[in-house]
Amino acid sequence: MKKIKLAYICEALGGGVRKHLVDLLNHVDKEKYDIHVIHGVNRMDSVFVSATQQLANITFYPVQEMEREISIKKDYVSVRKIIKILKKVQPDIVHCHSSKAGVLGRISAKYTGVKKVYYTPHGYIIQNPNISAKKRKVFGIIEKVLANKFTTKVIHVSKGEETEAINHRILTEDKSVVIYNGMKIPQQKDKSPHKDFNIVTIARMDDQKNPWSAVKIIEGLIEEFPYIKYTYVGDGKYYEEIARYVKEKGLEENIKLPGFMDKPYEVLKSADLFLLTSLYEGLPYALIEAMAFEVPVLASNVTGNNELIIDDYNGFLYNLNNIEEGKAKLTKLLKDKNKLITMSENANQHFLDNFTIEKMIQTYENLYSKV
Repeated sequence: MKKIKLAYICEALGGGVRKHLVDLLNHVDKEKYDIHVIHGVNRMDSVFVSATQQLANITFYPVQEMEREISIKKDYVSVRKIIKILKKVQPDIVHCHSSKAGVLGRISAKYTGVKKVYYTPHGYIIQNPNISAKKRKVFGIIEKVLANKFTTKVIHVSKGEETEAINHRILTEDKSVVIYNGMKIPQQKDKSPHKDFNIVTIARMDDQKNPWSAVKIIEGLIEEFPYIKYTYVGDGKYYEEIARYVKEKGLEENIKLPGFMDKPYEVLKSADLFLLTSLYEGLPYALIEAMAFEVPVLASNVTGNNELIIDDYNGFLYNLNNIEEGKAKLTKLLKDKNKLITMSENANQHFLDNFTIEKMIQTYENLYSKV
């Protein structure tokens, strides 16, 4: 049987986008698909680098000029290089991930006559409540043109993300498909008794993830609950600033900032609660991972988060940037161990029912097979 040639294009290779792509590369059936990856090099983390070395049956094509920032010169060079690679590979399918690759990759695929072109935004920038109305309009127009003229289907990772796209008139429902992120069932959670209440965040320290809200929620509860131990795994724009703040305020006993970790799951094994304070999301892997490890969640009530967390069932949702509400809901779990146990069980069941890697890969392969 002739293999289907599948080319992934991705610029951002850290965090959830990288995890999503690496999961696809590891699990898509290599007997059916001949896989090629065109990628940037400036936002690669060590996990992706390791994956490129281990996946011997996949061909990788680095494009140095493909960067997050807009640069007419570099973007033009990137498109020319991507076009050259696509002409060489002659893929049946191109699948672009995140906004920059979504622009450059879809233009290149259209130019080279690729018949099936898919795009996963992993969260639209127009979902960011802090961008100006002008930027929202410009980015919305770009997404609309590309979705309707250059794309077979836009793959949304949540129904909320799809709704945002439809409401902003980026696309109509027939141009969209929703495929939830998934992950492997992990090893057993560490259930040995511990005196501390371990709270974990795994996220970049950037604007989208809104890390200052997380720090403020924790800081506001330490005096009443000194046994709180909070670990924020991740680096980024605000890391140094937050590290200085933690030191200046004498919070180092309660707030740990280990930075980026290759295997962040290690901190989830003994976690009692996961905290995510994002401004907006697609469908965050971090929350799926938390549920897989039987960890309930306190999260901002935004698109993506509120599709994973059912308030008062497998965690709590609080109104975005409402620090006092976040503290109040966390206090409920600190004071009610039985509720925490019930939420832990519910979190794991919600994961098993909806977000396993097998469900995700089967849905993708069904879509890809329609060549």
